[in-house]
Amino acid sequence: MRTCLLLLLLLTPLAVADPGKLERGVRQYTPKGDAFAPGTLPFFRSELQRQAGPFKRDPSATVQDTYEVLFLARTRPVRIRVVTTVAGGSLNERFEKHLKDLFAAFDRDGDGSLNRYEAELVYARSEMAQMLRGGFGFRGQTGQAPSIDILDRDGDGKVSFEEFAAYYSPELPLMTQVRGSVADNRNIGEITAELFVRLDANQDGRLSATELKAAEKILGVLDEDEDETVSAAELLKNSARGNMLAGGGEFGAGMMAMSGRANPANAAPNGLQAHLGSLSPDVVGQVVKWYDASKDDKLNRLESGLTAADFARLDADKDGKLTATELEAWRTGEPDVVVTLTFAEKLAGCKAEATAGKGFPAGIDIPKPSTPDRVVLRVGAQTVDLAAAPLPAAAAGVDHPYAALFPADKKYLEEKDLVGPQYQFLRVAFDPADFDGDGKLTRAEFDRYFTLQTKTARLSMTLTHVTRVPNLFQLLDASGDGKLGVKELRTAYERLIPLEPSGENEVTRQVLQPSAVVRFGSTFGGIVDPAFAVAQRQPASTQGPAWLRKMDRNGDGDVSRLEFLGPKEDFDKLDTNRDGLISLDEATEYEKTARPKK
Repeated sequence: MRTCLLLLLLLTPLAVADPGKLERGVRQYTPKGDAFAPGTLPFFRSELQRQAGPFKRDPSATVQDTYEVLFLARTRPVRIRVVTTVAGGSLNERFEKHLKDLFAAFDRDGDGSLNRYEAELVYARSEMAQMLRGGFGFRGQTGQAPSIDILDRDGDGKVSFEEFAAYYSPELPLMTQVRGSVADNRNIGEITAELFVRLDANQDGRLSATELKAAEKILGVLDEDEDETVSAAELLKNSARGNMLAGGGEFGAGMMAMSGRANPANAAPNGLQAHLGSLSPDVVGQVVKWYDASKDDKLNRLESGLTAADFARLDADKDGKLTATELEAWRTGEPDVVVTLTFAEKLAGCKAEATAGKGFPAGIDIPKPSTPDRVVLRVGAQTVDLAAAPLPAAAAGVDHPYAALFPADKKYLEEKDLVGPQYQFLRVAFDPADFDGDGKLTRAEFDRYFTLQTKTARLSMTLTHVTRVPNLFQLLDASGDGKLGVKELRTAYERLIPLEPSGENEVTRQVLQPSAVVRFGSTFGGIVDPAFAVAQRQPASTQGPAWLRKMDRNGDGDVSRLEFLGPKEDFDKLDTNRDGLISLDEATEYEKTARPKK
């Protein structure tokens, strides 16, 4: 009898600690008196390892923000260190800020800590993992549900922000990811063959300076929408090839085969790979096999593609050969190029900056970027195109798959309204979404809960990469807007001839060498295949006076006579080089002289 009474006394505090938990209906969501009973819960707490004193997180548990990209170019291997950040701070600061927003959302009484009841409302790790993969968290998933027993690391009966943040440390690897993609090369032969048929006047398979100088006149007639640019669709719509190259299948296959080297089975697909943090040790073996033409498991200077001085830096035993062991200094040392990609909410805030590293940058050209969010590195006839992609358009709370579950004619839902299997998600999400704890889920609370989930999903960032064999149209399209403008056609020869591997003064199909594309952006909603991400956007110019940007209707950076809204004499005054275009430089110079600042 005494034993039964003792057990009854021990269990009594738990029975009254939260009476709302014992019956369906209205609950006490904010702690009121008996929502947390000090001194009783620790008795039932499992024996977890506790930290004496106020809990502090491991300072090394942060979001990884550096990638290493290895491009096995035709002439030499290239190491690119990609440092990723977000406008206004680091990726880790962005994650930390969002965790504070989540903590505040679950701290229903606003006392700066989570009590026993509030701790049960936070996202479980399994929910967080699903959201960081781009989905919605579902409380019914397998995995251990959160509780104060799990979250309270120092055993003081409450959960601090430090403890709350530490709970999600195992999910940090999901914050930054690497994803390879497959390029769609279906039209590589078709569009290149079309351009050669139109531009190669003598049909000798080579494009001379004279032939490319006529590109503006020959292709300009295809501009059906009169935007003074030629798109790929306009080019192919009225094909000039007839039956001569119908289908382009063999040509496309030939382009795919132009890798310049055999691809070992254990090497990176198409010569490109990316790693989070640093390159893995096995890449040195891949580099040796990729460039080892003599098949002696070593690289001489010509095989390595390095300068004599750079080769000597790595050749430790001075035998004129580089082994995989000697290449370790290259793998672990300074990179050849450092690229900083800054992610932002809008394209205008995205930036890409490239600088030569302290490794082996010789032979790598870093031209001036065509747009602030993109840099293109040139290695011989090949390129590495890197850019930061903007966050997908912000979605309101109603833009989620469960929005239709909330009846339009109801101001709020109670649990008794959730009848049927279609409401299973709302049944398990009811408590966390009922922010004021009155047992009534309003539409505002409903949307707020899913907005938190959407924002959590958008924390995850991905570096997506692909190797593609560009078609001739893509090489001509310097701005990456999917159209060929007047200046791009006028400068076609000057821009293509440096990429010709033969070193001759005419452009051949060998100019189409495998090139790499790298994009950094939000994982939420997926990232467009980077091989086409540039072609699908047309960045608006943010430079020059307002009148130039407004008149530039096709977004090519120049204002033609058709675009110019003033009289011809004013256009001629601005067009100082008489090329039929008002450039940014000409407009800027006019503003300096004709409209000096007071």
